[in-house]
Amino acid sequence: MISRSKARFLPGCALLLLLAIGAAPAPQGKRALTHKDDDAWRSIASQVVSRDGRYLAYSYMPQDGDGDLIVRDLKTGKERRESAGALPPPVIQTAEETNPEAPPPVRSIRIAITSDSRFAVATTYPRKVEVEQAKKEKKKPDEMPKGGLLILDLDPGAAARVDSVKSMQVPARGGSWVAYLKEGKPEEKKGAEKEDKKGESPRGGPAKGAGAVLKKEYGTDLVLRDLSRAGGDERVFASVLEYSFARDGKTLLYAVSSKKEEENGVFAVTPGSGAAPAALLSGKGKYSKLAWDRAEGEAAFVSDRDDAAAKVPRLKVYLWKRGESAAAAVVAGDTPGFPGDLAVSDKGALGFSRDGRRLYVQAAPPAKPPKDTEAESSADEKILADLWRWNDDLVQPMQRVRANRERSRTYRGVYSIADGKYVQLADSKIRVALPSDDGTRALGLDDGPYRRMIDYDGSYDDVYLLDVATGSRRLAVKQLRGDPFGPSSRAWSPDGKFVFYYDDRQWRVLDAADGSARGVTGALAVAFHDEQHDRPEPPDPYGSAGWTKDGRSFLVYDRYDVWQVFVDGRPAVCLTRGEGRRTKTIFRVARIEPVEEGEDERGVDAEKPLYLRGESEETRASGFFRASFSGSAPAERLLWGEKNYRFAGRAKDADVLLLTASRFDEYPDLWVTDSSFRSQAKVTHGGSQKDPFLWGRGELIRFKNSDGVPLRAALYKPDNFDPKKKYPMLVYIYERLSQNVNNFVEPRPGHNINFAHYVSNGYVILTPDIVYTIGSPGPSALKCVLPAVQAVVDMGFVNENAIGIQGHSWGGYQISYMITQTNRFKAAEAGAPVGNMTSAYSGIRWGSGLPRQFQYEKSQSRIALPLYEAPQKYLENSPVFHVDGVHTPLLILQNDQDDAVPWGQGIELFLALRRYGKEAYFFNYNGEFHGLRRRHNQKDYAVRMQQFFDHFLKGAPVPEWMEKGIPFVDREEEKERFH
Repeated sequence: MISRSKARFLPGCALLLLLAIGAAPAPQGKRALTHKDDDAWRSIASQVVSRDGRYLAYSYMPQDGDGDLIVRDLKTGKERRESAGALPPPVIQTAEETNPEAPPPVRSIRIAITSDSRFAVATTYPRKVEVEQAKKEKKKPDEMPKGGLLILDLDPGAAARVDSVKSMQVPARGGSWVAYLKEGKPEEKKGAEKEDKKGESPRGGPAKGAGAVLKKEYGTDLVLRDLSRAGGDERVFASVLEYSFARDGKTLLYAVSSKKEEENGVFAVTPGSGAAPAALLSGKGKYSKLAWDRAEGEAAFVSDRDDAAAKVPRLKVYLWKRGESAAAAVVAGDTPGFPGDLAVSDKGALGFSRDGRRLYVQAAPPAKPPKDTEAESSADEKILADLWRWNDDLVQPMQRVRANRERSRTYRGVYSIADGKYVQLADSKIRVALPSDDGTRALGLDDGPYRRMIDYDGSYDDVYLLDVATGSRRLAVKQLRGDPFGPSSRAWSPDGKFVFYYDDRQWRVLDAADGSARGVTGALAVAFHDEQHDRPEPPDPYGSAGWTKDGRSFLVYDRYDVWQVFVDGRPAVCLTRGEGRRTKTIFRVARIEPVEEGEDERGVDAEKPLYLRGESEETRASGFFRASFSGSAPAERLLWGEKNYRFAGRAKDADVLLLTASRFDEYPDLWVTDSSFRSQAKVTHGGSQKDPFLWGRGELIRFKNSDGVPLRAALYKPDNFDPKKKYPMLVYIYERLSQNVNNFVEPRPGHNINFAHYVSNGYVILTPDIVYTIGSPGPSALKCVLPAVQAVVDMGFVNENAIGIQGHSWGGYQISYMITQTNRFKAAEAGAPVGNMTSAYSGIRWGSGLPRQFQYEKSQSRIALPLYEAPQKYLENSPVFHVDGVHTPLLILQNDQDDAVPWGQGIELFLALRRYGKEAYFFNYNGEFHGLRRRHNQKDYAVRMQQFFDHFLKGAPVPEWMEKGIPFVDREEEKERFH
């Protein structure tokens, strides 16, 4: 039975008195963070070390405003700082199948140091004042200020700038050369040809701008610059759409798309030679998809030159051997072995096998001829309707989200360069083909029989072994769950003889020669699946570090240790000698070897030491270790501390490594060390930004949930913490969060409380771990959160009448449920909450188009049964059916374009609370998604949420928007007054 406190929050004056008594004096000269401090806060990104290890270059950019490129001489300690402009806002779009709660990716500049370590080259953005002025002048997008290029001489220190640069390339081993593509001039774009492109809205019906057109893309000036020459000798090539620098810097390929179509083609130029570019293929038509083989002895591209006059031109694949005068067509629609119902496509990338002997070609159904636009109905007469059929592979919303992907879908084929033979590997049945490094074998994935299961279960594939020589297929694994052959798994052994994969709680090996599969970890005494897994779906593995270089073994993880598993049946070896499990240290392979662009070695070299990152599960201290594939000694500790250590890069030709070291109170500055890790030197000073501000410290505490399960929580306390004082406390929840205790949190607006900001302003923050009982997600959260809160209250420094709680999405649901069962919290904020599981069960995640049934039957919501078989479970866990018990003021955030939780869920919860006269506030930012993605909205909500909590937990005056509301007709004026 869950007890409920009947005490309400204290009157404002009494609470203010208590807080005044409990307020700790600020350290000398420091102040609390305000929301206005966020814009100026800078982050380090894009760090790169010169090949010789002497120079470090990185960006140091504020959240809003002009930032810098900083280059540091690691030998002398001298630094150069050059303006890099202001980061533009992130691209706002639906999150589709990515994490819909994550903020949009922050833009960055690109930095390169030439291979002779003489020059740093970086892209830049326009200065903020330039962009603001252009906006005031209401300039068109083509007329807005463009990014540029910064070139910094690292020895004399001279800097040069180039305006209006779209992209740049520096050859990995080519000396002081750079190639960069200029932006087009607005007047150059006016005469562009147009192609029709119909639009659709994300949820059906005509989209804004339906029937809009795309302009045919023409090239711009490509500049090849020799940085070693005084003044930087340049050559300019007109109308370039695509270009690719060979890593040795001796050849630059580029494709021309000109308004004078006879000038089109693919050309090769030798830097420094002064000779005219060599036309590998030229004439009217389209040229694209430049690709080098790994050795860069050959290159490939596609073109429709021989069929350019057709309504639907057919493409061919061309191959050029470096040094020869021209490229030759190697694959076309009439190539023997090429399917008659497919055509060469430019929708996917060309690529070579790792040994360069085979060329991977993309094929697709031929494009349809353009429609006669005059015969089409006017826009208001078009029929726009969807048909949902019970036996369709995917429901209409998923089809709509994936429409562009399907229109661009290609099927991989392989061309053997030596014998000129082509074999089609993938098609409409086996849509994915994953070749081995040498291209002699491939895996084929067929999800066709299981597509409908994605609604309520997960994704599955039948796995086939494909014979690259003949195209024949052999079923190897039936109904394999998930994506075990994703791009990071490197399932193929380097020699192409074996595949490892995870299935049914163990790692398995597939013999590509005979198609046999066998389990290789099931007999070991440790679990390789997540031991803390508490969802209805099968548990995931702890992961792998890939194959060893010789292809005889692969490395996988249990909860703590690293294991070497052999394909020939030899007993597996624990490379960390069980030290991880004994000390509860989580060991994972750290790939700190220098990686040459395009020449990365396949597999872990068992002849070399094995570097590991370790992290204590008990304290979250971390560091680096060195182990051996031979011998029995435990891993040697190289670096360890009560911090979050991470590898951040290294020089390619010197033993110079970059690390970051952070804690809640320590900024993740860059440190330089070597592979011995014996000494470290801090080489950036981002942490100095903290000096003017009150901050705080993070620590771990232990507690038990109501069922007696030992758990941890992260607790964050303000600077100058006094255990004799009484502090307001905010609880932030999701699932397990204690592992983040040593993460630095930069001040930044958003839809969640910012830990740094609230702790700086005198709050204690608690983030407890939550474990679940299948079928009871709401009660499970309550059983964990309340004991964690009580554990902190028992420490004596928390004001029991000033405890609030906040969370978003899954956290928002749990909060909405908990406040129907307890009065412990004096204020709560729930972002994007599910209020009614019975209606949410068959809702749609509009970002991916995926029905939400899987969420309840197999995933996070943990009911485990369909609604129709367990309605009572859905009712018991739904907040709307228990709102009569709510006595906690609730602030709800849910936006009308939420792409994960149906907007109606927040409305159902709000209306239920409103019906029973419960204090509730509902914010909907028009056009926003599951999480706030536009900075001005993030800033607005961050201020309002703090006002909400400050009022109820600190006794601050009630904000006007809470007291008087925001009438619809006054909402624009209110925003202006509010800010």
